Amino acid sequence: MKLKEIATILTSLLFLSTIPVTVNAQTDKKSLQKKGSLQVDSAFKKLYLNSFLVPYSQFEDLHDCNIIIKTKKLKTTMTACPDILSLFRGKKNRRYIIHVNNDENFDGVLLSEVPQDARIGLFAHELMHIRDYESRKVRGVMQRGIQYLSKKGKRNVEHYTDSLTIAAGFGEQLYQWATYVLYDSNASEHYKSFKADIYMSPVAIFNRTGMLE
Repeated sequence: MKLKEIATILTSLLFLSTIPVTVNAQTDKKSLQKKGSLQVDSAFKKLYLNSFLVPYSQFEDLHDCNIIIKTKKLKTTMTACPDILSLFRGKKNRRYIIHVNNDENFDGVLLSEVPQDARIGLFAHELMHIRDYESRKVRGVMQRGIQYLSKKGKRNVEHYTDSLTIAAGFGEQLYQWATYVLYDSNASEHYKSFKADIYMSPVAIFNRTGMLE
Protein backbone atom coordinates (compact mmCIF):
# COMPACT_ATOMS: atom_id res chain seq x y z
CA MET A 1 0.00 0.00 0.00
CA LYS A 2 1.36 3.42 -0.99
CA LEU A 3 2.14 6.07 1.63
CA LYS A 4 -0.53 8.38 0.16
CA GLU A 5 -3.19 5.67 0.49
CA ILE A 6 -2.19 5.01 4.10
CA ALA A 7 -2.43 8.72 4.86
CA THR A 8 -5.90 8.88 3.29
CA ILE A 9 -7.16 5.98 5.40
CA LEU A 10 -5.68 7.36 8.62
CA THR A 11 -7.13 10.82 8.00
CA SER A 12 -10.54 9.32 7.23
CA LEU A 13 -10.46 7.21 10.36
CA LEU A 14 -9.54 10.29 12.38
CA PHE A 15 -12.57 12.11 10.97
CA LEU A 16 -14.98 9.20 11.34
CA SER A 17 -13.79 8.52 14.88
CA THR A 18 -15.28 11.86 15.95
CA ILE A 19 -18.76 10.59 15.07
CA PRO A 20 -20.36 8.69 18.00
CA VAL A 21 -21.93 5.79 16.15
CA THR A 22 -21.19 2.67 18.18
CA VAL A 23 -24.04 0.91 19.95
CA ASN A 24 -22.30 -1.76 21.97
CA ALA A 25 -23.89 -1.11 25.34
CA GLN A 26 -26.32 -3.83 26.39
CA THR A 27 -28.89 -1.24 27.46
CA ASP A 28 -28.87 0.22 23.94
CA LYS A 29 -29.49 -3.18 22.39
CA LYS A 30 -32.41 -3.82 24.69
CA SER A 31 -34.03 -0.49 23.87
CA LEU A 32 -33.92 -1.03 20.09
CA GLN A 33 -36.91 -2.53 18.32
CA LYS A 34 -36.47 -4.47 15.08
CA LYS A 35 -38.35 -4.31 11.80
CA GLY A 36 -36.47 -6.61 9.46
CA SER A 37 -32.90 -5.29 9.23
CA LEU A 38 -34.05 -1.93 10.58
CA GLN A 39 -33.67 -1.19 14.31
CA VAL A 40 -35.15 1.90 15.96
CA ASP A 41 -35.32 3.19 19.50
CA SER A 42 -38.70 3.59 21.16
CA ALA A 43 -38.80 7.40 20.85
CA PHE A 44 -38.26 7.30 17.09
CA LYS A 45 -40.74 4.46 16.62
CA LYS A 46 -43.47 6.35 18.43
CA LEU A 47 -42.98 9.70 16.70
CA TYR A 48 -41.48 9.13 13.28
CA LEU A 49 -41.39 5.53 12.11
CA ASN A 50 -44.50 5.70 9.93
CA SER A 51 -43.10 8.72 8.07
CA PHE A 52 -39.68 7.09 7.75
CA LEU A 53 -41.21 3.99 6.19
CA VAL A 54 -42.61 6.06 3.29
CA PRO A 55 -39.23 6.39 1.55
CA TYR A 56 -37.63 3.35 3.18
CA SER A 57 -40.30 0.99 1.82
CA GLN A 58 -39.45 2.11 -1.73
CA PHE A 59 -35.69 1.61 -1.41
CA GLU A 60 -35.63 -2.18 -1.63
CA ASP A 61 -31.86 -2.23 -2.12
CA LEU A 62 -31.49 -0.96 1.47
CA HIS A 63 -33.83 -3.47 3.12
CA ASP A 64 -31.00 -5.91 3.81
CA CYS A 65 -28.76 -3.19 5.27
CA ASN A 66 -28.30 -3.13 9.02
CA ILE A 67 -29.63 0.34 9.88
CA ILE A 68 -30.01 1.59 13.45
CA ILE A 69 -31.95 4.76 14.26
CA LYS A 70 -31.45 6.51 17.60
CA THR A 71 -32.27 9.88 19.14
CA LYS A 72 -29.56 11.95 20.85
CA LYS A 73 -28.11 15.46 21.04
CA LEU A 74 -26.48 16.61 17.78
CA LYS A 75 -25.29 19.78 16.04
CA THR A 76 -27.63 19.16 13.10
CA THR A 77 -31.12 17.71 12.57
CA MET A 78 -30.03 14.23 11.50
CA THR A 79 -26.91 12.31 10.51
CA ALA A 80 -26.35 9.02 8.68
CA CYS A 81 -22.93 7.39 9.05
CA PRO A 82 -21.35 3.94 8.91
CA ASP A 83 -20.29 2.23 12.10
CA ILE A 84 -16.50 2.48 11.73
CA LEU A 85 -15.59 -1.01 12.93
CA SER A 86 -18.27 -2.68 10.81
CA LEU A 87 -16.56 -1.42 7.65
CA PHE A 88 -13.78 -3.95 8.20
CA ARG A 89 -16.06 -6.95 8.74
CA GLY A 90 -17.10 -7.38 5.12
CA LYS A 91 -19.85 -5.59 3.22
CA LYS A 92 -22.61 -7.94 4.39
CA ASN A 93 -21.78 -7.07 7.99
CA ARG A 94 -21.75 -3.31 7.59
CA ARG A 95 -23.89 -1.31 9.96
CA TYR A 96 -25.22 2.22 9.54
CA ILE A 97 -26.37 4.57 12.26
CA ILE A 98 -28.93 7.33 11.76
CA HIS A 99 -29.04 9.77 14.66
CA VAL A 100 -31.92 12.19 15.23
CA ASN A 101 -31.35 15.33 17.25
CA ASN A 102 -33.44 15.65 20.42
CA ASP A 103 -31.62 18.64 21.95
CA GLU A 104 -34.35 21.13 22.90
CA ASN A 105 -31.76 23.94 23.01
CA PHE A 106 -30.64 23.35 19.43
CA ASP A 107 -30.60 26.55 17.35
CA GLY A 108 -31.39 24.72 14.13
CA VAL A 109 -34.38 22.59 13.17
CA LEU A 110 -35.67 19.72 15.31
CA LEU A 111 -37.50 16.89 13.58
CA SER A 112 -40.52 17.42 15.81
CA GLU A 113 -41.02 20.87 14.24
CA VAL A 114 -40.89 19.70 10.62
CA PRO A 115 -44.08 19.24 8.53
CA GLN A 116 -44.84 15.72 7.30
CA ASP A 117 -43.80 16.06 3.64
CA ALA A 118 -40.61 17.94 4.54
CA ARG A 119 -39.78 15.26 7.10
CA ILE A 120 -40.13 12.56 4.45
CA GLY A 121 -37.77 14.51 2.19
CA LEU A 122 -35.15 14.62 4.93
CA PHE A 123 -35.53 10.89 5.62
CA ALA A 124 -35.06 10.14 1.91
CA HIS A 125 -31.92 12.30 1.87
CA GLU A 126 -30.38 10.44 4.82
CA LEU A 127 -31.20 7.08 3.22
CA MET A 128 -29.45 8.23 0.06
CA HIS A 129 -26.31 8.78 2.13
CA ILE A 130 -26.53 5.10 3.05
CA ARG A 131 -27.13 4.09 -0.57
CA ASP A 132 -24.01 6.06 -1.48
CA TYR A 133 -21.95 4.32 1.22
CA GLU A 134 -23.29 0.94 0.11
CA SER A 135 -22.08 1.56 -3.44
CA ARG A 136 -18.52 2.03 -2.20
CA LYS A 137 -15.71 -0.16 -1.00
CA VAL A 138 -13.98 0.71 2.28
CA ARG A 139 -11.56 3.07 0.55
CA GLY A 140 -14.45 4.89 -1.10
CA VAL A 141 -16.20 5.37 2.23
CA MET A 142 -12.95 6.75 3.63
CA GLN A 143 -12.74 9.18 0.73
CA ARG A 144 -16.19 10.46 1.71
CA GLY A 145 -14.76 11.15 5.16
CA ILE A 146 -11.92 13.13 3.59
CA GLN A 147 -14.40 15.24 1.61
CA TYR A 148 -16.21 16.24 4.79
CA LEU A 149 -13.05 17.90 6.10
CA SER A 150 -13.53 20.88 3.76
CA LYS A 151 -16.49 23.11 3.02
CA LYS A 152 -16.16 22.50 -0.72
CA GLY A 153 -15.98 18.73 -0.23
CA LYS A 154 -18.95 18.72 2.11
CA ARG A 155 -20.95 20.80 -0.35
CA ASN A 156 -20.13 18.39 -3.19
CA VAL A 157 -21.24 15.40 -1.13
CA GLU A 158 -24.50 16.99 0.00
CA HIS A 159 -25.38 18.24 -3.49
CA TYR A 160 -24.71 14.76 -4.85
CA THR A 161 -26.90 13.25 -2.13
CA ASP A 162 -29.68 15.73 -2.92
CA SER A 163 -29.38 14.67 -6.56
CA LEU A 164 -29.77 11.03 -5.55
CA THR A 165 -32.85 11.95 -3.52
CA ILE A 166 -34.44 13.67 -6.51
CA ALA A 167 -33.58 10.76 -8.81
CA ALA A 168 -35.18 8.38 -6.29
CA GLY A 169 -38.51 10.20 -6.66
CA PHE A 170 -38.52 12.37 -3.54
CA GLY A 171 -37.63 15.72 -5.08
CA GLU A 172 -40.91 17.38 -4.11
CA GLN A 173 -40.51 16.32 -0.47
CA LEU A 174 -36.87 17.46 -0.51
CA TYR A 175 -38.05 20.82 -1.86
CA GLN A 176 -40.50 21.04 1.06
CA TRP A 177 -37.66 20.32 3.49
CA ALA A 178 -35.27 22.89 1.99
CA THR A 179 -38.01 25.54 1.83
CA TYR A 180 -39.07 24.93 5.41
CA VAL A 181 -35.54 25.21 6.80
CA LEU A 182 -34.66 28.43 5.00
CA TYR A 183 -37.98 30.31 5.03
CA ASP A 184 -40.43 28.87 7.55
CA SER A 185 -38.39 27.53 10.46
CA ASN A 186 -37.29 29.36 13.60
CA ALA A 187 -33.66 28.31 13.07
CA SER A 188 -30.91 30.85 13.69
CA GLU A 189 -29.57 32.87 10.78
CA HIS A 190 -26.20 31.17 11.25
CA TYR A 191 -27.81 27.73 10.81
CA LYS A 192 -29.81 28.87 7.77
CA SER A 193 -26.65 30.33 6.23
CA PHE A 194 -24.84 27.03 6.71
CA LYS A 195 -27.68 25.11 5.07
CA ALA A 196 -27.79 27.55 2.15
CA ASP A 197 -24.02 27.19 1.60
CA ILE A 198 -23.84 23.40 1.78
CA TYR A 199 -27.10 21.99 0.42
CA MET A 200 -28.98 22.37 -2.85
CA SER A 201 -31.24 25.43 -2.85
CA PRO A 202 -35.04 25.14 -3.09
CA VAL A 203 -34.89 26.75 -6.56
CA ALA A 204 -32.29 24.23 -7.76
CA ILE A 205 -34.34 21.33 -6.36
CA PHE A 206 -37.48 22.75 -7.97
CA ASN A 207 -35.80 22.97 -11.35
CA ARG A 208 -34.17 19.55 -11.10
CA THR A 209 -37.43 17.92 -10.06
CA GLY A 210 -39.40 19.42 -12.93
CA MET A 211 -42.29 20.29 -10.64
CA LEU A 212 -43.92 22.49 -13.30
CA GLU A 213 -44.26 19.62 -15.77
